[in-house]
Amino acid sequence: MPASISRRIQLTGGSTYIISLPKNWVKQLSLKPGDEVEILQDNNLKLIITPRGKELETKQNKAIITCENAIPSFAIREFIAYYMAGYTTVSFICNKMKAEDRTIIKDSIRKRLLGAEVVEEDANNITVQFLVNEKDLPISKAISRAASISQNMVKDSIDALKTKDTEVAEEIIERDDEVDRFYFYVARQLTLSVSSFEILEEEGYNITQLVDIHAVIKSIERISDHASRIASLVKDLKNADTSKPVELGIVSLQAFKESIEAFMKENREMANKIIQKDQEIGELHKNISKQILSKSSDYNTSLLLIADSFRRIGRYSVDIAENTINIMAKKLEKM
Repeated sequence: MPASISRRIQLTGGSTYIISLPKNWVKQLSLKPGDEVEILQDNNLKLIITPRGKELETKQNKAIITCENAIPSFAIREFIAYYMAGYTTVSFICNKMKAEDRTIIKDSIRKRLLGAEVVEEDANNITVQFLVNEKDLPISKAISRAASISQNMVKDSIDALKTKDTEVAEEIIERDDEVDRFYFYVARQLTLSVSSFEILEEEGYNITQLVDIHAVIKSIERISDHASRIASLVKDLKNADTSKPVELGIVSLQAFKESIEAFMKENREMANKIIQKDQEIGELHKNISKQILSKSSDYNTSLLLIADSFRRIGRYSVDIAENTINIMAKKLEKM
């Protein structure tokens, strides 16, 4: 935590209150007499002082991960963790990594993390730098893109169930990584916003809403996982009657669409209506599960798993609606 510096308020000219700026701060920013600073008052009545007309250097956080035995899944998970923690450069050092393992790690990182670039590599090391321009992709825009991809995944999984189209099903599974990219990105931005308040405030958010915003993007990511699970089961249902799970899927997809609309528009009334639908979706899932079990079929396990995923999609949609109301309750009026 930065050291606290105390200053005594002085009065000059009978009406102007002044304090002196910390000398080290002035030197670090190469400020001189006559330079201007911008003073911002936040919602907690704190003053933020920023040099005007100077580009502040972004802090370069670097991490080094070492291991004895290179397992690609372990390396990938570590890169993702440090990416979400806000690091700009991560080095993974492990003795004598196999060429094929390095390829798996690099391909996965590039595919799943926005702005990931391999800047250094040898037999024992992979160094990745995260070149992310946050101004080009605000948090709300990233959430909107993730939601759009996820909605299309659910819609296409319903269509694949109707037609038993395995090619469409396989393509849905591949799209899951795209939603992950936006989820990891938003998680990273929320972490950085703890120390850089402007990331949230430029979009009208504040630090009290951080947990709820994360819950929204996490629900979207989980919905895409269930769409992927549904798609993975299509190949096992060649001659099955999928009409009942499809019926549940259509209802859940509509709830998902409405929950995202409520979130983007900050519509409390719409969010409450979605919450009220939860019991209806639950009853529909219960009845459909009973109908599936009433018939002896080799497809029952897969059909029940699909119905369960659609039920969970409905439940995550309710979570989005609930968190939308939470976000609105924590919205602070501008000073």
